[in-house]
Amino acid sequence: MFGCIGRLGCLLVIAVVGAIGWFTHDWWWPKVRAQFVTAPPAATATAKWESLTPEGADRARRAVEQLSQRNGPVFVNIASGDLAAFVLDSVLHGFSPAATDAHVLARDEHLYLKAQVSVADLGGAKALGPLASMVSGKQEMTVRGKLEVLRPGRAQFVVDEISLGELKLPSAAIPQIVGRIAVAQRDSTISPSAIPVHVPKELADVRVAKGKVTLYKTVP
Repeated sequence: MFGCIGRLGCLLVIAVVGAIGWFTHDWWWPKVRAQFVTAPPAATATAKWESLTPEGADRARRAVEQLSQRNGPVFVNIASGDLAAFVLDSVLHGFSPAATDAHVLARDEHLYLKAQVSVADLGGAKALGPLASMVSGKQEMTVRGKLEVLRPGRAQFVVDEISLGELKLPSAAIPQIVGRIAVAQRDSTISPSAIPVHVPKELADVRVAKGKVTLYKTVP
């Protein structure tokens, strides 16, 4: 009898907790949702999503060639899409070889890369943890980061946020995912949350501000 009463008591407690949770969900659900759900960054008057194209890569290459000239400019401004097509296209395909429909946005000192990727390429439960059961198939992935030049010819794209659709991945999952990319090129200078990137030796620094990308030349 006492066991039955105990079970009834447990059910009553569960029912009460459930009722409280339901009637107060307008208060706590937005806070929980905000931890894992995020909307993709929107374009603004000074920043817009740009496609990665072969033509853009050629424009960026010509801009870098200006920096290599002895009497050339100290810096050049280029479109974010041109820069991404020139040196960051490998980043997206590092996440997923089947990445398609790639775009980039320059905003708030960050570069946002987005593309359609296969979730299976990201490492499954080992990399995503419990969130692996919430996403599958092809998803739009958005990666936020900064391009940092480490030395002539060598840079890293430091990732500080990854989203799959509206699902923002925990920061602890980022090193697990990016650590699978370009493993052979990684060394002690590469951050655990960064992807190694090859850049022209003439490139000394990359800065993003107000939706614009500025490339600075290496001074001998």
